[in-house]
Amino acid sequence: MNIMLFVPHILVKDRFDGAVMSLLVAIACGSVVSMVTIWCYQQFPEMGLPEILHRYFPAWIAIPLIVLAGVAWSTAGILVVYSFTRTMGIFFNPETNEFYFLFIVVFACVLAGSRSSRSVQFTLEILFLIIAPLGLFILFKAVTDDQVSWDAMRVVAGYVWKAPTLKSVAAASFLFSGYLNIQLFNRMNPSGYKLKYRWSIPLLGAFFAFFTFFIPIGFHGTMAVEHYVFLWSVTADSMVMKYGFVQRVLFTFLILFAVLSLMFVMNAFHCSMEFFKSCSPNYKPKPEEMPVPRSNWILCSVFGALSFLYSLWANEQRNTWATEWWLVSRFFVELFAMFVMLFVVLRARKKSNVRGAKGGSAHYGK
Repeated sequence: MNIMLFVPHILVKDRFDGAVMSLLVAIACGSVVSMVTIWCYQQFPEMGLPEILHRYFPAWIAIPLIVLAGVAWSTAGILVVYSFTRTMGIFFNPETNEFYFLFIVVFACVLAGSRSSRSVQFTLEILFLIIAPLGLFILFKAVTDDQVSWDAMRVVAGYVWKAPTLKSVAAASFLFSGYLNIQLFNRMNPSGYKLKYRWSIPLLGAFFAFFTFFIPIGFHGTMAVEHYVFLWSVTADSMVMKYGFVQRVLFTFLILFAVLSLMFVMNAFHCSMEFFKSCSPNYKPKPEEMPVPRSNWILCSVFGALSFLYSLWANEQRNTWATEWWLVSRFFVELFAMFVMLFVVLRARKKSNVRGAKGGSAHYGK
């Protein structure tokens, strides 16, 4: 989803002024923050962020922190909805009414995001397994395409010693932000659960960071690459396949990101909904709910309405500006959230007077 939030576009603007070093710094920061945060949540099985905050902080501290998390998630969903509808409108059917298409997307996201946490989790898993082969094919096609100029990539890579910039580091670190789902879905992790293959997080993050940054430069050159807003959509349109009626990679690319965008917004609306519901003193988390509570419909509908209001205000320049500010703000929020969780773990250990084995074998959940 870094493509829909203009991460490559932001990095490309600084390609001669610190983007390469920013990628390296973001890989280090993103890896540390994600690994530490995951370890912290594993100390509290069957508990999400709201339950942890309510247990170890007074309400006047816990509720603002929960609201901050809810605002961050809902804002991400709104930004992706707008960017997605604009991209699909421009490259699929420019004559379609923008708000008509936006209504269809928002309706689908509200319908999906208002489901139970278990349903959202299963939906994410199923859709990811379906589209993974398509994504891998596009990655393979981009790397092996004859139009890619590896010399252009080497020229930009030579600016590695330029000092990093805050905006580029914040943008590139978004590639690691997938771990934030544990803030909510840790509720469904039983005691003793361990996330396997954590060593793959830095490797995959580094691969996608360099891939999304250097491949457009290889296709468009070191200078022309700066002139595209929807950078990866144009890059995909530069690739050609010879498979009957499927000739332009752009169509396959947009189908892939249509599914990914709907998945992301569904997840963002659902997480934000659960966080805002957790502000109520009478709320009890339920991973499975049937029928869907009215509050789910109301909150997700509010997020959908805010998406329409944002689209009335936004244009290409304003959306890029808002996205850049959101990426920088999110970077500091993630660092703050990591330190909060470290504080909670230390406080929990002090409270329970536990001296667990190295690696945090003791748990402080339910």
